[in-house]
Amino acid sequence: MERNNLKRIIFPRGFAVAIDDLGWNEGSNLSRCIPSGPHRAGVKRLFDLNDYTYVVEVGKAVGARIQSLFILSEMDRENVLAKYPTTTYQREKWNNKSRVSDKEFAIMAYVKEQAAFMEFGLHGTGHEYWAGDGIQRRAEWYNLIDRKPWPEHDLRTHIQGFTEIMAQYNITPQYGQSFPESFVPCAYSYYWNPKGEYSLGKLLTEAGVKYANTDFAQIPELSPPSETNGGGFDHGTHVINRMNYGNLWYELQSLPKVLVEMQSTDMVESHWVNWLAQDDFIQADVTTQWINYYKRFQRQEDRYIAKNTEQLHSQWLYRRYTQVTETHEGSVAIDNSEMPKEAYARDILGNMVLKIQLKKGEHVSSATLNGEIIPAYYEEEGFAFLYLPQLAPQKYELTYALGAQSMPVHIFHDGTYNLYAIRPKGSGLRIDLKMYGEQTVKIRCPRPETVAVLGRGLEMKSFVHDGAYLHVTVRALDMQGSRGDMKIQYATNVF
Repeated sequence: MERNNLKRIIFPRGFAVAIDDLGWNEGSNLSRCIPSGPHRAGVKRLFDLNDYTYVVEVGKAVGARIQSLFILSEMDRENVLAKYPTTTYQREKWNNKSRVSDKEFAIMAYVKEQAAFMEFGLHGTGHEYWAGDGIQRRAEWYNLIDRKPWPEHDLRTHIQGFTEIMAQYNITPQYGQSFPESFVPCAYSYYWNPKGEYSLGKLLTEAGVKYANTDFAQIPELSPPSETNGGGFDHGTHVINRMNYGNLWYELQSLPKVLVEMQSTDMVESHWVNWLAQDDFIQADVTTQWINYYKRFQRQEDRYIAKNTEQLHSQWLYRRYTQVTETHEGSVAIDNSEMPKEAYARDILGNMVLKIQLKKGEHVSSATLNGEIIPAYYEEEGFAFLYLPQLAPQKYELTYALGAQSMPVHIFHDGTYNLYAIRPKGSGLRIDLKMYGEQTVKIRCPRPETVAVLGRGLEMKSFVHDGAYLHVTVRALDMQGSRGDMKIQYATNVF
C-alpha cells in the first residue's frame, strides 16, 4: 500500500529492463532435435562481441547499468557441465569444444570492463533441465511441466556449473570477483517457497544473489505475491514481479509494444535478440529506439530511470513501506518505520529517490535530510532528482529550497554508481559510495589539496578541478561493484 500526500515533491516508481539470454554463441532453437536441446535465442545467428556492445551503448546514453542475464553453457571451455548431466541435452557426453575460441575471452573481458553499464547476472547454465531419459523439460530452476520442484541437489549442481564456467574467465574471489547479485529464472521457472526449508531463494542467497525478478503469474500453484507490481523476500533474496509487454523472446529489433503509461511493473522483460538488428547496417537505428524508450520514463512525472538493480529494488521497497508527506512546500516528512528487517540483513536497501519538476531557470538550491546534506542530486528532462541515503526504520525530515543556483556542495549524479553519504568534516569531505566499473564522480566543491579513495577493491585513476566541479575517476575491481570512501582534503577549513 502506498500512503503519500505530496505537493511539489514526487515519489516516483523506478524503471529498469532485464535482458535474458546473453551468453549463447549460437542462436538456433534446438528444442525439436533428438535429443531435444535448448530453445536458445530462437534466431539463426552466431553471436559475437559486437552484440554485447549495443547494450552498453544504451546504458551509456541513458545513465543505467542494465541488468544482463547470462546463460553460460556455450562458454564452457573445459566441458565441466558433463559432471552435471541435468544441465545440458548431451548430459554426461557434453562436448562444447567446437563452439569456443579466443572470442569468448574477449567477450567476457569486455563484460568485466563495462560493468558500469552492463550488469553480469545469473540466468542459467543450459536454460532447461534434462533428466535421465534425456528429454528436455521446462525449465532449469523449477519443473513447470509437472508443477513441482527439481531436486535441491540438482539445482546446486547447476549453480556450481555456472560458477566453474565463470572461473574459466577468472571471475572468482581469487581475482577479486563476486558471484552475480541479480537473477532471472529461465522461462519463469522460479520455485517460490519462502516459508519452507527448501526454496530457490535459499539457494540463490547462499550463492550471493540479492535481487531477482520473474513473472509470478506463471507459478500460481506456489501462491506467489498476487499484485501486478508485487514482490517479497524469499530466504533473503528480494524477488519482484515483471511482465512482457509484447516483444516476444525470439523477435529481433523488438521493443515493448504497450504504452509507457500502461506498463504496471517497475521491471520490464526483454530478451537479447530484441536489442539486435537483422543486419549491422540498421543496428544504429535499433539502438536509438531503445535509448528513446528509456528516456520516455525519465520524462514521465511519476517514473525515473533506476541507475542500477540495487536502486530499482530499493525504490520498490520504499514505495511499498514508506510514507512521504510534504507538509508544506519545502518540508517533507518521511516515515520509514515499517521497513522490514530483511531489507537490511544483506544490504538489499540503498537510496530513496524523490523528484521535483523544475521551472525554467530553477534548481534545487539546498536539500538536507535531518540537517545533513543529501548524498546526490541530478537534473534531466526538466526534473530534479534527489538521492537520499539508505533510510533506517525511523522518521526523517527532508528540507529543500528552490532557486536560481544549485546547491553549493553536492554530487551531480550522472553515473550508474551508488552514493550513500557526503559529509563535510572540518577541512574536507567524506563520500561513501559503491562504484561499478570505471566512472567519474562529479562533485561541486572548492578546489581540494588532496583526494584519496579508501576501500578494498577501489582505485582512483585521476582527479581534476575545473573551477566549479571536482571530477574524480574511480575504478571498481569487482564487476559486481566495490564499496568504500572518497576522502577530499582542503588546505584549510572551508566549511
